[in-house]
Amino acid sequence: MKKTDFIKLVRVIYDTLDQPLSLDELASRVGMSLASLKRICQEAINQSPGAFIRRLRMECAFRSLQNREMSVLEIALAVGFDDHSSFSRRFRETFGYSPTQAREKTHIVNELECVVLEEPDLVELNDISVQTMTETGYYFEAAPNAWQGLQKKLHVDELSDDFSGVFIGIGHDDPHEGKVSEDQCRFSACVSHIQRDIGAENLIISGGAYARFRFVGKPNNLGLAYHYIYGQWSAKSSVKFCKNKPAFILFDRFPQAFDEHHLMIHVPID
Repeated sequence: MKKTDFIKLVRVIYDTLDQPLSLDELASRVGMSLASLKRICQEAINQSPGAFIRRLRMECAFRSLQNREMSVLEIALAVGFDDHSSFSRRFRETFGYSPTQAREKTHIVNELECVVLEEPDLVELNDISVQTMTETGYYFEAAPNAWQGLQKKLHVDELSDDFSGVFIGIGHDDPHEGKVSEDQCRFSACVSHIQRDIGAENLIISGGAYARFRFVGKPNNLGLAYHYIYGQWSAKSSVKFCKNKPAFILFDRFPQAFDEHHLMIHVPID
């Protein structure tokens, strides 16, 4: 499976969230068979296409409710529901509260078919100097584009398992806050401890106190981990997140979207 196939699939889903497409129609628009559609979703995110579409619809609905620019009915229609009641019922099943109550929520608190992480380690980090490639767009497009750009800057031996450097991913923006639209999020693909100038931007990741969560899974599912951390875990924890620094992900090797990785998500805390 090509990474571009999954990106194309997600783009078509985003573009048709307001349309009640069948899986056969979705497969046709993407230009693949229904069997291939199911296989790609399973390989990329360990979910069925239907579950993936429901997840994206609910995430988009939650963001729209937070922005307060549309009525509940307008949001329901925008994510493919025919009426207010069916949307409200599905929203409550997903998040545990009504769309009206969601306008008062800061984060997605209930799990969204979410991974559950163990309690984090609280660590103190020094500044980390990295070279980075940054892309802007939807995270599902910006992240692979940034990694692809960084890959082109590296030698073959720097992409091997013997490489002593570290690969780090940074999502700079939180679309749930409403300050940045979801198609204008910045993602940086970074490498540290490399002894040459690769012709990329230099960046310092600020040290300090971080909560370090361990995640085993595919990078495509990292969004679920972030939902858990900033939602359910944040709601029950006494730890306060620092909003002045972005979270970052430490990879065990150069990331491959469809491979299982052992990752460490570092979230800055006060």
